[in-house]
Amino acid sequence: MSSTSLSRRCFLATSAGFAASTFAGPNLLLRGQDAAGKRLNLVQIGANGKGLADTGMVTLNHNIVAMVDVDSKRLDEAAKKREKHHLDSSQPAPPAPKLYQDFRKMFDDISNEIDGVIVSTPDHTHYLAAMWAIKHGKHVCVQKPLCNYISEVRDLHRAAKEAKIVTQMGNQGRTMDGQRMAKEWIEQGAIGTLKEIRLWTNRPIWPQGPIKKKLVECPENLNWDLWLSCEPSEPYFEFDLDPAAPKKKLRSPGPHPFNWRGWWQFGSGALGDMGCHIMDSTFSILGQLIPEKIEAESGPISDLNAPMWSKLVYHMPAGKHPAMTVSWHDGEKDGVPNKPERHPDIPEETFKKATSGMMFIGTDGVVFEGDAYCKSPVIYPLEKYTQVRLDMKAGKIKQTETRSVMPDNPQGEWAHHIVNGGLPSSNFDYSAPLTEFVLLGNLAIRAQQTVQWNKSAMKVTNVEAPNQFITRPSYRDGWKVS
Repeated sequence: MSSTSLSRRCFLATSAGFAASTFAGPNLLLRGQDAAGKRLNLVQIGANGKGLADTGMVTLNHNIVAMVDVDSKRLDEAAKKREKHHLDSSQPAPPAPKLYQDFRKMFDDISNEIDGVIVSTPDHTHYLAAMWAIKHGKHVCVQKPLCNYISEVRDLHRAAKEAKIVTQMGNQGRTMDGQRMAKEWIEQGAIGTLKEIRLWTNRPIWPQGPIKKKLVECPENLNWDLWLSCEPSEPYFEFDLDPAAPKKKLRSPGPHPFNWRGWWQFGSGALGDMGCHIMDSTFSILGQLIPEKIEAESGPISDLNAPMWSKLVYHMPAGKHPAMTVSWHDGEKDGVPNKPERHPDIPEETFKKATSGMMFIGTDGVVFEGDAYCKSPVIYPLEKYTQVRLDMKAGKIKQTETRSVMPDNPQGEWAHHIVNGGLPSSNFDYSAPLTEFVLLGNLAIRAQQTVQWNKSAMKVTNVEAPNQFITRPSYRDGWKVS
């Protein structure tokens, strides 16, 4: 066993208790700075693409001391783009971050220099990277979904609470005013009694359905072994797509850096990609309830890949509102967008343009949003929307939901609360059960039948087969942190 492995193991044995006793309030690791400084030392794991966008949310106000990416070319590109971002913002170029391909090595080298970690990697590594950060006592902001297995979601949530760190999931809509207004309208009777919710997305915009692997030589800039991380070792591959399959623009010929989402082992399909956005308002409005039963139908799937389209019906128990169904549609079916039935109060052309969206259907109207984040909801009929806006202005419809200190910036909101105290709006107490809500749909899709969920037992009770998909089958040696 290497000395690196030994030092890592020794550190982790003591870090959990150290974290629980040390990192319990604002200004946790500011190394003697006063509150006016407010500059954290942060690490970005998953440097380019979405990772670069996430870094951009905090880089002007905090220090990015390290960037980690398994692709050396993308890692170098991200560092250069970050420097340009500062110069374009009329700020001096910041100190160059340290660059790593293995986040485990990064923690070994500079753990005592960092305050928080942003994780923007493929789904299968969210749990691993975030758990390493938590065990080192670092605050974490993790891209959606938190994990692609429900047991990992719960494990990550439990570990973060024990460590008393500040957590966040990167779902932008949760920081926006729109979903808060929609909740206030519905709770204060603007559309009568809420009776049904319909959700949809045009995803996947990458290959899904049964896909064959074509073994090819791995690009020199990609460390494929690190990309696989906890998953079993296998040769690098590209896609051998069925000529009859719906044509999708490939951003890459293989799973890296974008087309991993359709593979169960690496991603979580269209639902995992967009569910934590589109289902977010629903989860909040219904009082963060977990469904009792999920019905599913879909296009062809395999043991490896999610389908090109699916339809789900979540059966929600009564809570703040009567028991109801929440439907989910994604993808294309028979060459046309797989969308729910349009509510008659919504103009046909408006609904046609909405590639993703949501309908909150009440007895007296419908709240409609034609994007993924519930940023700018509208009420139909429009006369009712006009009256609601007048009622808001007059104080008849009150603002009851706390607004975010940084709308449309979940990473900035997270950093703000590390420094100033308080809870980010998508902290793990909220986003872990939201992710579970989303991933339950994949259990039904993979089961290809209705599933009944026992939340307390974390188990499907009416059929045994989908329970195998609750927990990741295995972890390669050297990856999982116990």
